Amino acid sequence: MDRGAQEAMRDSMGADAGQAGADEVLRAGGEDAGRGCSAGADGSSERGVGETIRFTVPGQPVGKGRPRAFRMGKGVRMFTPEKTASYENLIATAAHGAMRGRPPVEGAVSVDLDIRLMVPMSWSAKRRGQALEGLIHPTKKPDADNATKAIFDAMNGIVWGDDVQVVRLSLCKRYGATPGVTVAVRGVE
Repeated sequence: MDRGAQEAMRDSMGADAGQAGADEVLRAGGEDAGRGCSAGADGSSERGVGETIRFTVPGQPVGKGRPRAFRMGKGVRMFTPEKTASYENLIATAAHGAMRGRPPVEGAVSVDLDIRLMVPMSWSAKRRGQALEGLIHPTKKPDADNATKAIFDAMNGIVWGDDVQVVRLSLCKRYGATPGVTVAVRGVE
């Protein structure tokens, strides 16, 4: 993980990555991750009824990049682009902090994602204000599906065993004053 990503992580989560503050495991009835963007789903897991694992990944969201290939002798090797790998490391660090050493969730899960993108600096103050109020929607990269894939892949083996456990997904992609992604995971029956 590069130094800028580490500093952004510390700023978002406090000096101790394990100290998640408001972005921690909450009992049912806690605040919504999306502040109006998430559909919310009630449920329980074998680890705790109504338990929600919540964390924030700071910085501009990045979509999952396509794997790259290069020849090596008579074979071909595949690798993940640097930007994708760095972002997935940032997500994994935030997820580890939220899990606080607990084992991954077993069984089906519901996920709420609130993806906040930075408003372009080139926009006028009026247009920036409209974007922050939700009157202008982001129709630019990263694609919602590519951002989701990067987030889910980074959480494999940390929050859940594998992202095949996700049976319900609520996603909101919008402009925000502070770019980042808020993730909330709940077990479902």
